[in-house]
Amino acid sequence: MTSKDLEHELARGEALSLARLLGRDAPTAGDPVAFTATRVRIAAVVLAAWSTDSDIRDALRPVFEAAVPDQRALLALGDIDAWLRHGRLARSWWVQAAAGPDPDLAALGAWRAGRADLRGGRPDDALPLLRQADLAGITEASLALGRLLEKRGEPADADAAFRRARTGEDLLCLAEEHLRADDLDRAERELTGFCAGSELQRSWECAIRGEIAFWRGDLEVAESRLGAAMSAPGSWPRRARLRLAQIAIAQADPVMAHH
Repeated sequence: MTSKDLEHELARGEALSLARLLGRDAPTAGDPVAFTATRVRIAAVVLAAWSTDSDIRDALRPVFEAAVPDQRALLALGDIDAWLRHGRLARSWWVQAAAGPDPDLAALGAWRAGRADLRGGRPDDALPLLRQADLAGITEASLALGRLLEKRGEPADADAAFRRARTGEDLLCLAEEHLRADDLDRAERELTGFCAGSELQRSWECAIRGEIAFWRGDLEVAESRLGAAMSAPGSWPRRARLRLAQIAIAQADPVMAHH
């Protein structure tokens, strides 16, 4: 066992002891609200740090169950039940949290429930939850809402959601949307001053800029950009290979085109 493994085991032992202490005399409905809320906050911090540990999750569950309908407790119960096979149980806790009085905690509940609906193939159920989380300023929810609205054929609302996200990915999505509308100038403007935050974003940007250059007839720039687009998401790598083949044909290089 390495020193790092030993440190982890010691930390886990301390966290498990605290979780069991918190859960042993969990507050009941008749206990003071402040006492209940304090214990829930401490338990939530422990759960956030050790959410993958089943023993710690089991030890903390009584704390959260006793504190319902506290929104933090509802969020935590959802996080615990998300490890079960039946994801609907987790969703029900998050939906209750989304209806609570604290707007920040409600937004977290809405985002987690909406994300669960998307993963479960329930976009209609996800839509109002994503809208709630989006308006509360959760970036991931804004991006997910934008993608969903785009698929539903609502480009104006999708565009607004992507802009609210204020991330590199939303700019790339907007540039893609303008490309699909054959508006090369607007697609390029979306990327003005763009700074990729990851290798995927850099490759994605190259794919979009390469496509713009291709349609403008600047084949040398297009070839350079598209060659660096093989890590872009979705169908971009396949499209980039097609464009490179078309460029090779235009350059009278059938061998490269075939390759």
